[in-house]
Amino acid sequence: MPVNFLFLSPVFFFQMTKSVTNPEELGGLASQMTNDYGHLALQGRMAAATAEPEEIGFQIRTRVQELGHGCIFLVQKAGALQICPTDSYTKRELIECARAVTEKVSMVLSALQAGNKGTQACITAASAVSGIIADLDTTIMFATAGTLNAENNESFADHR
Repeated sequence: MPVNFLFLSPVFFFQMTKSVTNPEELGGLASQMTNDYGHLALQGRMAAATAEPEEIGFQIRTRVQELGHGCIFLVQKAGALQICPTDSYTKRELIECARAVTEKVSMVLSALQAGNKGTQACITAASAVSGIIADLDTTIMFATAGTLNAENNESFADHR
């Protein structure tokens, strides 16, 4: 399942931690993260429900929930920094929360990738089969045109 949300990007966390010097930007980033997490939670629920084995589904659910808790703390720290933009302790806490959320994002992605192994194996197999079919089609085309050297006087039509 492809996950392509803004807050899953390292650029987002760079913006979040850089906003420590510009706290007025934090509100928009926190709002975007909240929206993106809502979409991720919905998609994560569907991925967990369809994951095989069930253990992978449990990991997806658990890690998405842990990410949600981390996002809550991050939004709270962003709000606290907006209230008191010069508080160096709150700035450090915000940066630490952003770092923790980054770790949780990587854990969600690894759980999603673990649940995606069967799908990827099917895609790889389908690609290999498509390649074989294309090779057979090419061979048939050359054989039908008579450009392949026969070992004996039999025609391709006899074997087709």
